[in-house]
Amino acid sequence: MRSRVLLGLIFGAGAGFLGYLLQEVSVPHDAVLMPTAADMARLGLFVGAMLGLGLGCIEGAALGSARVLLRGAALGALIGGFAGIFGVIIGGTVYNLALFGKSPVLMQQQGSLLDFTHMVLARALGWTFLGALPGLAVGASTRSTRRALHGLCGGLIGGFLGGFVFDLVATLIAQPVQGAAGMLAGRGSVEIGGPSRAIGFTLIGGMTGLFIGLVDEWLKQAWVRVLSGSGEGRDHILSKPVTVLGRDERADIPLFGDPTLAPEQCAIRAEGGRFVLHTAGGGAACLVNGRPVRQQILKDGDMLQLGQIRLAYREKATASRFRRPVDVGGTGPMSGSVAVPSHLCPFCGTPKDASGACQCSVAPAAPSAFAEPAPAPSPGWSTPGGPPTAGRLQCMEGPLAGGTYPLDRCPVTIGRASDRTVVLAADSTVSRNHATIAATAIGHLVHDDGSANGTFVNGVRITDQALAPGDVIHIGRSMFRYE
Repeated sequence: MRSRVLLGLIFGAGAGFLGYLLQEVSVPHDAVLMPTAADMARLGLFVGAMLGLGLGCIEGAALGSARVLLRGAALGALIGGFAGIFGVIIGGTVYNLALFGKSPVLMQQQGSLLDFTHMVLARALGWTFLGALPGLAVGASTRSTRRALHGLCGGLIGGFLGGFVFDLVATLIAQPVQGAAGMLAGRGSVEIGGPSRAIGFTLIGGMTGLFIGLVDEWLKQAWVRVLSGSGEGRDHILSKPVTVLGRDERADIPLFGDPTLAPEQCAIRAEGGRFVLHTAGGGAACLVNGRPVRQQILKDGDMLQLGQIRLAYREKATASRFRRPVDVGGTGPMSGSVAVPSHLCPFCGTPKDASGACQCSVAPAAPSAFAEPAPAPSPGWSTPGGPPTAGRLQCMEGPLAGGTYPLDRCPVTIGRASDRTVVLAADSTVSRNHATIAATAIGHLVHDDGSANGTFVNGVRITDQALAPGDVIHIGRSMFRYE
């Protein structure tokens, strides 16, 4: 999401400046005469079209999809052009109404602080619509009504801020500088709106793009993050009633690199306030937390595997209920956060059998005549028989996101204590001595060091677990992929 916010700021500001350049050479600006309705319509057309084009490109640039980018640019320019015309017309009406019949020329000549403030606020309200209506174009690339409304909200904020700056720049900077230059050149009157329009239109675009990204972040309900495969690390917001995942480039979430996937592998539907995964039945199996499913209500923290591609499901509505495990001992920081009946497992929610085991219980591995037995789990694990094949941990989410931790010198310890190899001091859900990754002759193993909130591999709570490339380790608010 951070990439969408930054891209929105860059694309929006660039589009706003291009709109300024186009209207500046096409629309006459006179120091004495008021612009005609046709002139204002052309101004709105050029500025709105450029804003719509830039904002429509954001989603395609974030996803790295040329098809989505070109579609968003074309539809965005079309929508933005018409929206800009209406935005200027509506904005001009609002501006005149907000002045309460006063003349802006007389208000400026009087030099009263109250009149100046009144004029700045009136301009800001008028320009609000110049940002808001082109902001609808952001939904064009995703064909999402929800994203279009987010664009409208972001555009309202961006347009207001751009309009607020316009008169400040004109009165406090452009008027003194350009007025003095005009007097030296012997000109009686000088049009001083150029710098104000340049800064104002650029700021409208930049702030509109910025706040569209922020509104998306604030109002999003659910999203998936690609953990491995093409597009690794990208977030896809579930903003449509039906979001299709598959190998087809026209899918809402295209998944490339695995030929076993079907063009439309599965879909995530919004049903009754929740999101439900539906599989199409073709291609590779769809796994949720390691189990094949045909239909599954998703909850925050679920791990999806489609062929060779892994995704993490995130949902705000269920984050507090499901994402963090319950402290069954009653002494950890999460103790009592969710009331779970005694016959159900507090981690996977399935009924326990007579021995107390459930679906997330780890069965003891059968002894092998060919493999060297693993050492007894303890914080002091060492590497018998020499180091295994080199591996590393890639942090995908959490305070250390983006960090890489080699496993060539085991044991590697994880926890809040300062002497741990991987220190998660900022995460209160992590124990001081949380987990250890050790090396054996047959590979790396992860061991939970008696943590309060547990260690999870591919969504299943473990005590000891041999690691395979691509496994995702979930500790507190952090997620590590073993490579």
